[in-house]
Amino acid sequence: MKKTTTVFLAIVFFAVSAAFAADGLSVGGSLDVNMGSNMNPYGSGSLNIEYRPFSMVSIGFKISGQTNFNDRFSAVPSVFARLYPFSGAFAEGSIGGSFSWANKVTSKNMSAGASIGWRITAGNTYIEPKINMDYVFGAAEPYSWSAGVGAGYSF
Repeated sequence: MKKTTTVFLAIVFFAVSAAFAADGLSVGGSLDVNMGSNMNPYGSGSLNIEYRPFSMVSIGFKISGQTNFNDRFSAVPSVFARLYPFSGAFAEGSIGGSFSWANKVTSKNMSAGASIGWRITAGNTYIEPKINMDYVFGAAEPYSWSAGVGAGYSF
């Protein structure tokens, strides 16, 4: 067997072994400062459940909410997928619905989002500073971004 074939098979073996080393289930939440399209800051947060069947990929469900504590509130249940390309760093994509109440008007729309961040673990607990970008299809104020920190527990 050629040396390059042996190296290639070794790389494939270690990549497949790492991919199937499941990390399990995580439950957590986050608190963020959110800036919407109208440039007024909101408080926002989320609760999430994440399943990591492979060491580099996870899937999950989260419910996010944001409010200006006056006349605007929204709840966004969504599903997400995360990619952990290297130790701690992650990129996340999500899709879901947006249920909002603003200026005494209720609306329901689809939403999509993306996040980047860094998961810092200590035993079974973690914290993750992150930045989120969201778009709500058909909303009067469709764009929002937030920055915050999440924390949780992995089983």
